[in-house]
Amino acid sequence: MAKQRTFVETALLILCGIGLGMTVAWFTAQAFQLRVGQEELRRYGVHVLGNAEGIAKEARAIAEAVDTDNLPFCSDQELAFLRRTVFYSLNMKELGRSKDGKLYCTTSQGRLAEPFQSHAVPDAVDGNVRFYAFTPLAIAPGAAGMVIANPDVSFAINPEAFKDRYDSPPMIYTVLFYARDSRRTFYALGHRQPLTDEEVMAQQMVERSSVFYQPLCSSTYRICVVVAEPRAAMLVLRNHKSQIALRMAIGAMLGGLIPLTLILFFSRQRTFARQLRRALRRGELSVAYQPIVDLDTRAIVGAEALARWTNGANEDVPPTLFIDAAERSGFIYEITRFVLSRVVEEVDDLMRRDHFRVNVNITMQDLGDPNFFAHLRQCIETARIDPGALSLELTERSTGDRDTATEAISRLRASGHKVYIDDFGTGYSSLAYLHELAADAIKIDRAFTATVGTQAVTASVVPQILDMASQLELEVVVEGIESERQVEYFSEAGGAILGQGWLFGEPVPAMQFKRQFRTALQ
Repeated sequence: MAKQRTFVETALLILCGIGLGMTVAWFTAQAFQLRVGQEELRRYGVHVLGNAEGIAKEARAIAEAVDTDNLPFCSDQELAFLRRTVFYSLNMKELGRSKDGKLYCTTSQGRLAEPFQSHAVPDAVDGNVRFYAFTPLAIAPGAAGMVIANPDVSFAINPEAFKDRYDSPPMIYTVLFYARDSRRTFYALGHRQPLTDEEVMAQQMVERSSVFYQPLCSSTYRICVVVAEPRAAMLVLRNHKSQIALRMAIGAMLGGLIPLTLILFFSRQRTFARQLRRALRRGELSVAYQPIVDLDTRAIVGAEALARWTNGANEDVPPTLFIDAAERSGFIYEITRFVLSRVVEEVDDLMRRDHFRVNVNITMQDLGDPNFFAHLRQCIETARIDPGALSLELTERSTGDRDTATEAISRLRASGHKVYIDDFGTGYSSLAYLHELAADAIKIDRAFTATVGTQAVTASVVPQILDMASQLELEVVVEGIESERQVEYFSEAGGAILGQGWLFGEPVPAMQFKRQFRTALQ
């Protein structure tokens, strides 16, 4: 009897262990499936954003073509040109020519008997461009579309432009336009969504009412997208065979799915890292340059060099994704070397000008690379530029290892380079710590710039940062400037303060940046 009781107790313990293992494995599998679903949703968002940018790119190209067609205004020849343009367009339904705020001709109606003066209130205004989210069109009774109007040309965008091509139930999308001055968004295409303007601009995944929303915004055009998928849909495996296989695996391995899940997760990370390495070899990475401007004179005095990745599918991969992946995988130094080499190759002529500098972001991993300083010196010597024309930016958080950071900064400055502490204010630097680092400049993080003129608590930190920089005689660069109000605030703060942000220019390829620089000199 005792042996029988022991057998029963052992069997019960084994069954309890199996039940516990299966429970843990089940919930782990659910968490893993949710993670996979979120990554798929992000990829879908990148795809939708890329296509939305394609519409904006087409609209910009058409506007430039119309502005330079050299044809008499609203003549038969120009109307024929406009109609031919619409015919070959993928997304445009109608074009019209305007002057002094009045519409004189359209591709559907030809020359109007009386110039049309629209009294409709635009959904948004950005500079001299007006946006109408859903407005009647003259093409046919009941027709409506997204209208974008500037002083010379009006566009009617096909409201069904995305419906058939990019619907991917249960994942859905919303396309939004936004005004840079107000940072307000308004609906353009797709499904309505509940996120606030602040949540859209934050570009962080949000779960609301058991639905995941992933906002993404373009760095080139005034476009954001929000893609969404219900939690329940993410937890449904994609086919019946997969469900059976998973349940068999749970029963066979008990709780062994936990380490398997971790292995699969990190394998995905390594796969992305391998894609990034291949992209480096294939030349898919490029460098964009964002102007740095003297706030008093508005002169361009430098630029920040930023890595960009357009993959084989012609999709722009968000820098935060691939930079973070490179850092986690331990090969960020390869991207840094690429950027350094490309900078001295593309804009060396500008770097030979007096007082013009290009800033390149580096990490503590770069400074730990034994070949970093040799490569940096080789770039300088090959381009025959002064080391002072190439500045290096370290994020404030990366300077946590005080001894290593201090030694590295000292070595860079001894080589003739200026060192910036980037994203200043988001870490833990104090006056004493800044003094010990002995950097040349700080870059005030855009989160603080956005508080200028508001009642936000962080706004009170800005004067303290400026005072700290003044005491240490540090140069100041203000990031994220998007309004004249912010320029006025920092200009009145005293001292030579530089600015960087969309107000002065977005990150663009080298040739475009050079044209912008030459235009500013005229």
